[in-house]
Amino acid sequence: MPIKGSKEEEFEPFLDDIYEYSDFSSCFDLYIQKRFSGDKEACSDFELLEFIEELDDESYGELLREAFKNQNVSEIIEKLYLSDRHHAKEAAATLSNFIALGNKMAYEGLLKYYNELPSAVELDDVHLRIEIVKALSYKKSEPSTIDAYVNELIRTPSNNTTRKLYSEILDLLAICPLELIDEPLTNLLEKRQYAY
Repeated sequence: MPIKGSKEEEFEPFLDDIYEYSDFSSCFDLYIQKRFSGDKEACSDFELLEFIEELDDESYGELLREAFKNQNVSEIIEKLYLSDRHHAKEAAATLSNFIALGNKMAYEGLLKYYNELPSAVELDDVHLRIEIVKALSYKKSEPSTIDAYVNELIRTPSNNTTRKLYSEILDLLAICPLELIDEPLTNLLEKRQYAY
């Protein structure tokens, strides 16, 4: 933003168009008049741009990972709550990528949504939950992930419709650290009876 009294003050009425749309059409004549041609020396106020060093593939990848890790994903989380299960499943799959890269907001948002779900009744419910269970598995060493899995086993009845969901959860629990799953599963078995 030009400072009052600076040489750019004449452009001030046009700044919104220039900054927002990169559009000089509203002040084209002034632009032509003020621009520097190649046949004269640059203004004394001219500052050479500082170039950022070129990144190698590893540094660039690390920079991208850090950006994804800190990305605000609230709009994706909002899509979980739409009535259309297809949108919720897509949002869960997208959040899964962010969770894999260490995005805490994505993990906490998906976990909250998952814990608020009622029991799975239809096959579409099961497919959505399987997508979520897989996404949360990136944080399988988190007690809150184990609790969410156990909570699903408590709230959802075991039947032909939910068998695949149960299998997915039990497979994931099998690779979790024993000290994290021992007590929650013992408590679960005290509350519910399961067939072999």
